[in-house]
Amino acid sequence: MLEFAKITIESKPLIDSYYYKYGERSCQHSFATNFCLNVKYKDIFVEKDGVLYISREGLDDDNYRTYLFPMCDRNDRVKLRKAVEEITEDARYYSKKVRFFTITKECKDILYELYQDRFIIEGNRDLYEYIFTTERIATLPGRIHQSKRNLINKLYKTYEDKIVIKTIEDADKEEIRKMYMSWIDDHTGDNVSILQNEMKEFDLAIDNYEKLNMIGIAIYIEGMLAGFNFGSIISNDTYDGMVQKGNIDYNGIYELLNKETAILIKDKIKYMNFEEDLGIEGLRKAKLIYDPEYMIEKYIATEA
Repeated sequence: MLEFAKITIESKPLIDSYYYKYGERSCQHSFATNFCLNVKYKDIFVEKDGVLYISREGLDDDNYRTYLFPMCDRNDRVKLRKAVEEITEDARYYSKKVRFFTITKECKDILYELYQDRFIIEGNRDLYEYIFTTERIATLPGRIHQSKRNLINKLYKTYEDKIVIKTIEDADKEEIRKMYMSWIDDHTGDNVSILQNEMKEFDLAIDNYEKLNMIGIAIYIEGMLAGFNFGSIISNDTYDGMVQKGNIDYNGIYELLNKETAILIKDKIKYMNFEEDLGIEGLRKAKLIYDPEYMIEKYIATEA
């Protein structure tokens, strides 16, 4: 069996070294996600013989033990086959079969090539990830983005010099936490345990903001926090937007948050990952209307 260990802040350099090489710009290959969503996913890791393994124990069930696809050179089929066999042996130790969670199309094709019918692989549109260029989000060009430009312009016309946009600093964190807690309180009719976990995940992110190398902005209007947006760099050219909240009394606040975040990072980062829509109709519409550069297809592979 593989000797997995808990993911800690000290694990970041090692895990990042694999994600930056083999992560395909996917938000699933984000150390900040591993660390902050540990309440939900219970990710653990091990490096062995030049391969990074992540087990997502929070998604295990009576029949399957859940893993991310092994992180290593995708062209080295010998190493990949050995890695899958290591995972299979680990699953058997727990008397379970293997499930690979949210694998990309490239990884799906590799499984088909190496194992034919050993795995049942199904696409999951709800988990597709939206990839945009920072240039597009920063400039909002063309007729397709006219409505967004109009909302932002109207916001500026209404509040003029009362809008302050700044990178998130220590002094902003408590106001950001209060806004997030207020959002949680407004959704008390939803699943309480899920919201409690989301608050724990948020606290981990904001309390370890610098250690996780988070990047984000806060927007103040008339001296009050109107919205914030932050995320992490997950590869040499990709930013993953993790947390975003805005006061919808300010029509256009979300458009402004996206635009200003892109402006902040566009000289160094080429792509922004807006993550999944989880099958939520309104969220899917909001992401699609930005006209993504492309989408990362995602699949679930279960051992037959």
